[in-house]
Amino acid sequence: VGENKRIADSDIGTGEVTLQAKKLAVLIKAPNELLRFASPAAEALMREDMTKSLALGLDLAGLEGAGGDNTPRGILNNPAINAINSSTQGANGDTLVGQDIYRMIAAVEESNAEFEGFIMRPKTLYKYYQLRSASVSAGDGAGPFLFNLIREAGEGVAKPLLGGYPVTKSTQVSQARQKGTSTNLTYTIGGMWSDLLIGMFGAIEFAANAMGDTAYQFDQTWVRGLLSADIAARHDSAFVLLDNIDTLL
Repeated sequence: VGENKRIADSDIGTGEVTLQAKKLAVLIKAPNELLRFASPAAEALMREDMTKSLALGLDLAGLEGAGGDNTPRGILNNPAINAINSSTQGANGDTLVGQDIYRMIAAVEESNAEFEGFIMRPKTLYKYYQLRSASVSAGDGAGPFLFNLIREAGEGVAKPLLGGYPVTKSTQVSQARQKGTSTNLTYTIGGMWSDLLIGMFGAIEFAANAMGDTAYQFDQTWVRGLLSADIAARHDSAFVLLDNIDTLL
């Protein structure tokens, strides 16, 4: 603005993200012999296993949840996120192409978000690591590897990298996506993960019961675990999906 000129008002654009507690539950029916003769080790094993099952269930819902009253809507099923297609598409599944990594990063940054990392199946990452440039003729795949397999000094050892960004490997990522006649395809998601909100009500609740009709008759103890949580993206455009990828080993 010029000297002695009025400064225009700036209104902050805000909105609301609503999280609704959704119940994730797990139930173990254990014979009392296990608890009598292996306790307390058996009880600790059950609690650890139930806690891990609940955590994996929450992760899967955050990725692929259908949404609704009982299930969070996962990133995969959010129609407002960025979505790109492979640079080499096929009728029954798309080819993994190295340059698409940078297209994913660009899609997020063009949406004014900061790219923070990828999540994909382990075999997808190692398929990327196998990609090579051409050496003599186009497509011969005999040139240098596209992605550096050796860490430079100072990079640390915490996570593998693609395009300079960390990769989280998870078999929670589906390998049953469908295109054409193929039913074994997978996907990769990248984005600004600090924009993924996880709301949890309290902590995991454990309760044991040995007095129900069935439990009493069969000399069992039923142990139940409950977790109330919801997941939502603060900004949908902070994420990008590359779907229907064929990573057959």
